[in-house]
Amino acid sequence: MSSFTYVAPFRFGRLTLTMLGVGVLAFLAGLLPGLPEDVTVVLLAVGVALPGTLLALYLPLILGGKPGLRVDADGIMFGGRPLIYARTSAFVPWSAISEIYLFRIHQGLFVTTYLGVQGVDGVAPLRPSMPASVAATFWHVPTEVVLASRPAFGWRLDKAALTTAVGYFASRVPVVDLTEAAPMQRQLRETPPTFGPPSA
Repeated sequence: MSSFTYVAPFRFGRLTLTMLGVGVLAFLAGLLPGLPEDVTVVLLAVGVALPGTLLALYLPLILGGKPGLRVDADGIMFGGRPLIYARTSAFVPWSAISEIYLFRIHQGLFVTTYLGVQGVDGVAPLRPSMPASVAATFWHVPTEVVLASRPAFGWRLDKAALTTAVGYFASRVPVVDLTEAAPMQRQLRETPPTFGPPSA
């Protein structure tokens, strides 16, 4: 493996750790005396189910060293989702990529980083990850790139390492970094007025 190969392994990120913390707090709250029985049951159930589910989903990927992203001499490999990792992983060769985009989007209380790829000659290099109507709301990024993007869920994107790997293995492919732009996702609510020819 080349020293320039970039691998982003699965890990417990801020969102996962926050949810784990919420589960632990819910469980501890359920142990407090004097609570109504139905409240206690709900808190204990959430306190067990939430951390248990997250650990069941991500711990096998973390312990197994599965990559969330891999950039090497052949191209870019996007790791799949928990439980169906192999079936949902996707590989894109360098010959199918003309540009790489990095961008961020607000999703609730968290900001999610995405990596998207622009195809060659209008050919989509990845199966769409969302409906086109949703992708169009990411109005600061080309819609076709949003459709061919994947979020950095469960792994951390190292922009410097990614850029170095792309520059070494595919120097013709530019990396367009939009992560410093304000995370934006919205639909235009107003249609710009149209003006007809001046009346005689």
